[in-house]
Amino acid sequence: MKIITESEMNFGKFDEENLFHIEDSKIYKDLGAGIKTVEFILKYSENSILFFEAKKSCPNAANQYESEEKEQKFEEYYSSITEKFVASLQIYLATIMEKYPDTSEVGSELRTVDSMKEIQLKFILVVKNAKDITWLAGPLAELKARLLQVRKIWGVEMVVLNEELAREYKLTC
Repeated sequence: MKIITESEMNFGKFDEENLFHIEDSKIYKDLGAGIKTVEFILKYSENSILFFEAKKSCPNAANQYESEEKEQKFEEYYSSITEKFVASLQIYLATIMEKYPDTSEVGSELRTVDSMKEIQLKFILVVKNAKDITWLAGPLAELKARLLQVRKIWGVEMVVLNEELAREYKLTC
C-alpha cells in the first residue's frame, strides 16, 4: 500500500498494483525535459482509471482580467494543467502499448487493460484550499473547455475536487 504526498495532501493508501506514480517514474524521467505530467494514475475500480493533478490553490476566473499579471498567471496555470493531463494520457497509452523497454513501474492492474472500450478515463484536479464546493464549477468549466478535443476523442470525464471531497471519495487520507 502506498501513500503519495502532493500539495500538502496525502493521497492513498493505494495498492501498488493499481498505481502508476508517473511523476516519479523512470519512464517519465527518461523522456527528458519539456514534458509535464500529473502526479499519478490510479485504477480506481474495475472500469475506471483516474489521472490526478494536485494543487494547493487555483486562480479565480472572476478576477482573471484585473491585471495583466493575473491574466498571465491564469493562462499559465490552466495551460500547464491541460498539458499535464494530455501528456500523461499519452505516456500511459504508450506504456500499455509497450513502447518502453521496462514498464514494471506501472501497476499490473493498469498494464493489463484488455479493452479500453469498457474503461472510463477521468482527469481529476484536487485543489487543497478550495473551501466553497460551488466555486469548483469555475475551474471545472475552464478545464472542460480546454480539454474538449481529448474529452471527445477518448470520452474523458473531467472532475475538480477540494480536499474535503477527495477524502469523501477515499482518495486522500
